[in-house]
Amino acid sequence: MYNSLSPKMDFGAIAKTSGVSYSNQANQSHDAALTNADFQRSSCAKMQLGIGPRDHQECPHRVTFDFYAPSDSSALEIAILAAYRQLHGNCYVMSNERATELEAQLGNGRISMREFVRGLVKRDFYKDRFLNSVAPQRGIEMSFKHLLGRPPLSQQEVAGAIAIQAQHGYEAMVDSLVDSAEYTEVFGSDTVPYGRAWTSASGMPMINFVRMAALEQNFVTSDSTNGSSSILLSNLTKGTPLPIKVTAKVSYVGVSAAWGSGKPPANFEKLWRGLALVGAAHLAGMTINVMCQIAGFNGLDRIPALFLGK
Repeated sequence: MYNSLSPKMDFGAIAKTSGVSYSNQANQSHDAALTNADFQRSSCAKMQLGIGPRDHQECPHRVTFDFYAPSDSSALEIAILAAYRQLHGNCYVMSNERATELEAQLGNGRISMREFVRGLVKRDFYKDRFLNSVAPQRGIEMSFKHLLGRPPLSQQEVAGAIAIQAQHGYEAMVDSLVDSAEYTEVFGSDTVPYGRAWTSASGMPMINFVRMAALEQNFVTSDSTNGSSSILLSNLTKGTPLPIKVTAKVSYVGVSAAWGSGKPPANFEKLWRGLALVGAAHLAGMTINVMCQIAGFNGLDRIPALFLGK
């Protein structure tokens, strides 16, 4: 099946179903846990147990931190660009808007990809787009999409995040997602978060495909242009249908489908017939002219001069 014919392609799912990794901390010693979050991450890493929603093909014991993460400069740049794209909802980040200090710390191994992600969503650049200028529920939707790669599973999950933000502040809500057992299991310390609600994952209802499509809308738009109001509120609370904007199929898809039946498209067939008639007429004229030249009749030589008015 052509990727362009897949419904997932309408929302960019083909290009956003896997994460990239980077790590330059292999030689660093593991210090004692100083916070509850450090202890929680360390405990999850030692248990190596599946916790959050996961793809069936990854069951039962896929452990992200067991996977090799490259440390070369090209992998660093790819991971940084992937992080900007994922965490800012496909919003373009100009060179003067990039977090150069965080990038430098990531490159020299002072922070992990997890801490780079945490730092990006706590910057004013992010908060101006997905906290200060949107409704609270919309901001939580985007936080789940950007940090966990999925929409909220229920309104209770949204309410819990809003409660943390109201009581302890925005940064505490971000920490609750980045330090969660689900984030640790799925992305670990080295993998950039990515959209993972496009498949039928265990522990994740099928409606999440539709919810992710509603949040994504289509491949070319950014989250900052999809409005400031919640998209999932009515669906999560009342079960109402979700509006999804599907991009129109590009023209070459229809051409490919028509040729697949063994016959060319109608327009191409008409063009071919027209060119064949013109070519046949031109060849016939050349043949007659050559035969007349051989027979010694040169009367046809005057025909081009008549058309040119000479």
